Amino acid sequence: MNNFKKSKMKTIKSFILTAFVILICFSGNLIAGNSVNKEGEKTIVYYFHNTRRCPTCLAIENVTINVLQDEYSEALENGNIVFETYNAEEDANKELVKKLNVTGSALIVVKGEEKLDLTSKGFMYALKEPEKLKKALREALNQ
Repeated sequence: MNNFKKSKMKTIKSFILTAFVILICFSGNLIAGNSVNKEGEKTIVYYFHNTRRCPTCLAIENVTINVLQDEYSEALENGNIVFETYNAEEDANKELVKKLNVTGSALIVVKGEEKLDLTSKGFMYALKEPEKLKKALREALNQ
């Protein structure tokens, strides 16, 4: 009977260890998958501005460019992330402005069908607390 208990305990320990290893591997794939786009899907970071630009508008664009170049340069190079800037007042951009429902300066991240509007965070944080805007942009890109 004692050998039976030992054998049963070994089986239970092996099962628990195997389940734990599988769980670790699976959760690692989920974490890695958060920042990787689906096959053929790219993330587009749009920055819209007006013809006359205030210091905050310029800061939003600069903070965005810095985050993308410093932390997502590989994704930019391989086309998984695209940064596009447009003057929202120019006639050539009216169709895109309408499609994204932009009314002026805007910072928008589009991932597949998902649209994340970071405009208010841009205006709140770009000049005085750029780290908060950087964090919001990272979170949007890594969703």
